[in-house]
Parts: sequence; C-alpha cells; structure tokens
Amino acid sequence: MNRIPAILVQLEHENGVTLIDAQASGHSFSAMLVGDQPDLSPGAAITLVFKETEVAIARNLGGQISLRNRVPARISNLESGKLLTRVEMDFAGIPVYAVITTGSAERMALHVDAQVEWLVKANEMGIEC
Repeated sequence: MNRIPAILVQLEHENGVTLIDAQASGHSFSAMLVGDQPDLSPGAAITLVFKETEVAIARNLGGQISLRNRVPARISNLESGKLLTRVEMDFAGIPVYAVITTGSAERMALHVDAQVEWLVKANEMGIEC
C-alpha cells in the first residue's frame, strides 16, 4: 500500500460522497470517499493511501484526462517478472509503487531514471487520519 503524508485543503459532501482535495510536497491530490467519514476540517494532517495495482504509469502523456491525480516522477527501481513489473518511483523522497504488466513496461521502454507520470483515479485514493 502506498502512503503519502498530506494536508487537507478542502472537502465537499453530497449524497454520501465526499470529495477531498489535499496537498503533499507541492502537488494537489483528490480522493473520493463513500459513506461516513471522520470529522475533518481544512488544515488537518492526513495520509493518502492507494494500492500499487491502482497506479498507472505514463510517458509523454499530453492533453486533458479525467484522472485527477497526475504526478511527475523518476523511476528509481524496476522488479520485472514474466507477467508483472513492480515500478518504484521517487515522490519527494517517498517511494511510490505501481504494479503493471511486464508487457506494458517493455512497450513503454521503462528503465531506472526514466521520467514518467504516475496516475491514480480519485475514487481509488483513500485517507487515513
């Protein structure tokens, strides 16, 4: 599980859904939470949490996309198997991991020190308080 310390910036509630905006190391993040949420207010320290399998990797991505969490990074390590590759990236000194297919890693010519973007849908991002 990936974990990034952040500061809560804004919350919006509607029909049992909460959209959270947070800041971490100069980057904006969004999380969409369903159901009852802890009593939080802007300025609260939170931890963003998301699974390695929910992280997408992009190279040379242009234009607009619906994924709200889009962060530039450098690949610091690759662990490739026959089917899956675990990609380690550095985000402000915090390791962030993605698990993608080895075929995708090869097609994208991923390597250590490659510049990429990692992406996570807001509904796949959670929080810990």
